[in-house]
Amino acid sequence: MEEEKFDAIVVGAGPAGVAAALTMAQAGLDVVVIERGSFAGAKNVMGGILYSQPTAEIVPDFWEEAPLERPIIEQRYLLLTEDSHIGLTYRTEAFAGAPYNSFTVLRADWDQWFASKCEEAGAFVIPEMVVTDLLWRNGRVVGVTTGQEEGDLYADVVIIADGANSLLAQKAGMHKEWEPKEQALVAKELIRLDEQIINERFNVSDDRGVAMEIFGQSTSYLLGYGFIYT
Repeated sequence: MEEEKFDAIVVGAGPAGVAAALTMAQAGLDVVVIERGSFAGAKNVMGGILYSQPTAEIVPDFWEEAPLERPIIEQRYLLLTEDSHIGLTYRTEAFAGAPYNSFTVLRADWDQWFASKCEEAGAFVIPEMVVTDLLWRNGRVVGVTTGQEEGDLYADVVIIADGANSLLAQKAGMHKEWEPKEQALVAKELIRLDEQIINERFNVSDDRGVAMEIFGQSTSYLLGYGFIYT
């Protein structure tokens, strides 16, 4: 049976994987992205901030068409005690226009758009496929196995971009199994408010956003922090 061969296989259709695939596809390489979720962004972990400079290096002027929430014009850091706080704030209207600094995004929307740019550049994005192992030949990785009808896929390069808990990276000996103290657990809640209420509470006008990061008593002084993004 003839091997299905690509220049590169990317495992994971998150921002890192798609950025790698898009860069290679733009250079004319034959690339396939394999995503275990039903679509890019179906399985995502992120606070919600996207930084403009590195993104624009891959997709110039992305803000003209990408699904974005608000450009962040103000960054606040708060250190809390039981009954008081001290804060540091940076705010500038310069971040309200191109080239911006950062945006809030909803990853389910952003990832699908980003993956579509990858496909426009010529890459293949395959959802609902799980890579179960790496294929080795003569001491090097030459592809992946999926355990599905499509069978094994081969490539000169395999990029593992399936997250911090990558079992593939462990199988390849790239890192050991993480200990609890080496990782962080995040609980995130999305709260929908009327646009005018957000503007009033965070002292911004339409299409302006605020990012807040909160330390101290909010985590009982343990290592960690809270965040609020509009």
